[in-house]
Amino acid sequence: MKGLISVNNSIFKPEEAAVPALDRGLLFADNAIEVMVAFHGQIIDFDSHINRLRSSASELDIPVPWTDEEFKFEIESLLESLSMLKANIRIMITRGNGISLDVPEGLIPNKIIWCYPAKLQDNRIYENGISLKNKLLPYTNRGPAPKTGNYLRSITALNKAKKESFDDVLWANSSEELTEATTANIFFIGRQGDLVEIATPPANSGLLVGITRNTIASLLRRSQIAVTERIIYKDEIARFDEAFVCSTVRGLVPVCRIDRHRMHTMRENSTFRHINRLYLTWIESQLGFRVDWNDGTAVK
Repeated sequence: MKGLISVNNSIFKPEEAAVPALDRGLLFADNAIEVMVAFHGQIIDFDSHINRLRSSASELDIPVPWTDEEFKFEIESLLESLSMLKANIRIMITRGNGISLDVPEGLIPNKIIWCYPAKLQDNRIYENGISLKNKLLPYTNRGPAPKTGNYLRSITALNKAKKESFDDVLWANSSEELTEATTANIFFIGRQGDLVEIATPPANSGLLVGITRNTIASLLRRSQIAVTERIIYKDEIARFDEAFVCSTVRGLVPVCRIDRHRMHTMRENSTFRHINRLYLTWIESQLGFRVDWNDGTAVK
């Protein structure tokens, strides 16, 4: 793995980095995490991401004693050392060290920051799309979930889905309300005559509210394109023509199939393609320059 890892402000190559064996994040997934991306050293939507990190940590009662400025300085220093076209940044705050489930007073949290090269847009995915296997959860969690490093459920489900020739999982809660993919939110697009509906599941169905999800909804509304957050049931999948998943790391990715239902998300004049162009234009506005999305280089 290329990149750098900072453990409590000490910087290491990935193969040399280590955390204490008693770290509660390692032992119990007792942590809050956040993931960002940067293009040419510029972090996209830093404030929104750091605010969500603090919100997740607050909900879990994990202290975050570092200022926003300290986080940003450390990340930008790592980016400057690496000089990458596109980078993923992963921050993990653990509660500290301790082997007991009981939380003693005076624990000092650990801070780990990964910075490593990210994949650029894969044009093959944009031509072919990805397939989703719908999976039903045995429970329903109402309200938005904090972002933690516990991905075991997703890892297990994703491995099973790939053995069935699917690319990802689309979760539904025990009430058969669709929620999200393993590491991404989802938008559905349906048509009824000349009317187009763009919809995404609400936080109350039980999902992690993504920064990119919120950005897309905001961009659509600013462009006077209607988008709704509503409960979407499993039996509604067949009525949608298009769908795409979105996350900070992956951007917007078209869906070609959910279970046996085939979609038309990749067609030349699809609504998805218009939304993706809108999102990429927003990225460029944050950077202050145009990007060649085939190779990630800046366009002068």
